[in-house]
Amino acid sequence: MAHSSFCRCLLSIWLVAGTGVRPGNAQAPAGGPPLSVEEVVKLWKTSVPEDLIITMIKKNAKPFNLSTEEVLELRNVGLSDNVVKFLLDPSQPYTPPAPAVQPPGPRPEPRTPPRNFPADAYAAQVPSDPGLYRLSDGSFMKTDIKLLLGEKQSAGVGKVAMRKGRAIGYLLEPAAKTRINEPPPSFYMRLAEGKAIEEVVLVAFEQKKNRREIDIGQTLDKQELKAEAMRPYDSVEVGPRLFKISTKLTKGEYLFLLLGSAEPPKGSYGKGYDFGVEGPRR
Repeated sequence: MAHSSFCRCLLSIWLVAGTGVRPGNAQAPAGGPPLSVEEVVKLWKTSVPEDLIITMIKKNAKPFNLSTEEVLELRNVGLSDNVVKFLLDPSQPYTPPAPAVQPPGPRPEPRTPPRNFPADAYAAQVPSDPGLYRLSDGSFMKTDIKLLLGEKQSAGVGKVAMRKGRAIGYLLEPAAKTRINEPPPSFYMRLAEGKAIEEVVLVAFEQKKNRREIDIGQTLDKQELKAEAMRPYDSVEVGPRLFKISTKLTKGEYLFLLLGSAEPPKGSYGKGYDFGVEGPRR
């Protein structure tokens, strides 16, 4: 569906670009019809060299009247700034880059065609640094990463004497600084290189007087999160390692926990991004 929407967008770009150009004045490449934006994207995706694409655009000699949204759409499919520049003005001078001298050794892998991501109005504005971001007052605010501390609690006495102790993970302070006033919350998460969204779990805390707690199993060495402590969320990749996350949550304290981030020798039993959801306004 995203592919068909993009094709319609490219068709509209081609139609807008052709408005006001008389057939007698358009300089078409020899032996074929005028070059279209859709054909330029197709050439780029099949790894045709940039200098060859620009040569074809200059030979086409027809500027395209691209809007801001159309330029961003071309950037999202991976088109280089240089190619977009010549689509807007093919008359500017162009000097092909000198061929690079390949050092001895194995030849580099062929260029991987860029991925197509679904259109998103804010993806281009999210900072490139890994982290959890939320749009607030027209700009993206980053949530600080927190360390999950831990302690071993005994089973107690009396009726619970037969129960085993448990390990508790906790965050200092009873509430997160990032507050969501209007559920459902929507976030953007940029992952570090080599990480997958499947390595992120959303957990709910039990709020105490001076901290937030979660049961992480019977021992600190082997964490076993309980199913009732985890919350589902939906994620869509809208850019390189960038995911738009949405979820339906009730009032409470939560953490996006990064699996595999625990460092027990350093006193850390996980890292993640915390936030709180306020109750509905009355």
